Amino acid sequence: MDNASIKLPEDFSHISDWFWGIISHAKEDRNTLKETLSAMAKDDILRFQEQFVDAAAELQDEPFTDYMEESEDGIEDISHWIVSKGKAFYAEIIHHPENTPHSVTGNTERILYGVADEVCLDKFGETTGIY
Repeated sequence: MDNASIKLPEDFSHISDWFWGIISHAKEDRNTLKETLSAMAKDDILRFQEQFVDAAAELQDEPFTDYMEESEDGIEDISHWIVSKGKAFYAEIIHHPENTPHSVTGNTERILYGVADEVCLDKFGETTGIY
């Protein structure tokens, strides 16, 4: 199933299929994402980071947090993990918040958050500044 055929509510339109395509290509592998982002211009790396942060932020409030562990770090890890799994999984959680995992302890190596900052630091000597 391609990303364009996966439907999110209209108020999620700021998270583009371009972004989801990059996530899909990475296949939950930080090194693959790093290679992909390293080939991009700075503006695109920043755009990717902004959309990642926006997609995760959508999950950091009710009703999703009703099912998550209560720590702020835990909520961030869970939301970043959900985004890292791709658009289909993300859409499933958006449409069925009750499927939100309580914790992702032990699964954090598959979280793609932070890779854009690493790439920016390597290429440009500064992080994205988008958190």
